[in-house]
Amino acid sequence: MNRNRLNQILSVSAAVLMLAAMMLSGCGKTETSNKTATDASTEMPVTKPEAELGAAAPLPGSASSKTDMSQTETVSFQSGMEVGEIPMPFEVEDVTGPNEGKTLCYRCLYGERPVVGIFVRELGPQTETLIQKIDQEVAAHNDDKLAAFVVLLTENPDEQKSKLKQIASEKKIRHVPLTVYEGTDSPLGYNVKQEAAVNVMLWEGVVKANRAFRTGELDQSGIQEVVEDTRLMVN
Repeated sequence: MNRNRLNQILSVSAAVLMLAAMMLSGCGKTETSNKTATDASTEMPVTKPEAELGAAAPLPGSASSKTDMSQTETVSFQSGMEVGEIPMPFEVEDVTGPNEGKTLCYRCLYGERPVVGIFVRELGPQTETLIQKIDQEVAAHNDDKLAAFVVLLTENPDEQKSKLKQIASEKKIRHVPLTVYEGTDSPLGYNVKQEAAVNVMLWEGVVKANRAFRTGELDQSGIQEVVEDTRLMVN
């Protein structure tokens, strides 16, 4: 039994306890958001939109003058968590980030910060461009504590590490850790379908938006939609 299967079996029995702990302690985060108490008191509660999963979701509390996520182009393919769900903890091996060589939970490390989670099964030019664009957004929104990480779902993590390092070097990825997760099944609760070549979920405590792409579907338009969702989450 590989580590992924064992982790999922163990995680099922502990899911309810972990969820309660996350809500009380912020998933044991080591980094905190820069929101003030005043900011937190003015946030509106999150509600699930009627749009199908795969469409970008509107951010709560958006000013009427801003274009919200519900007005961006929708994605018909459904994969990943629903808007309003809480991402669960899971461990990955960091290949290129500040914790290179370590196994850790980036979901926990980033805590309540705005996060772009990029789950991929296939690497290629468009996926690499997406990662590069999000890396640029993280750098540009450092003051907003924006964070992101890439999770490569693979049965052969050791064989993929050199490829991830090559991508980080060629694309000058400096702010987005590239990680591996053993097994093509997604982490518990993330519901990344096997047909999804790329599944991007954005969250800030709870999921704000979700976009998924099958093989060959991710193009420049899809990349721009993800970038726009990212900007809306921090603006």
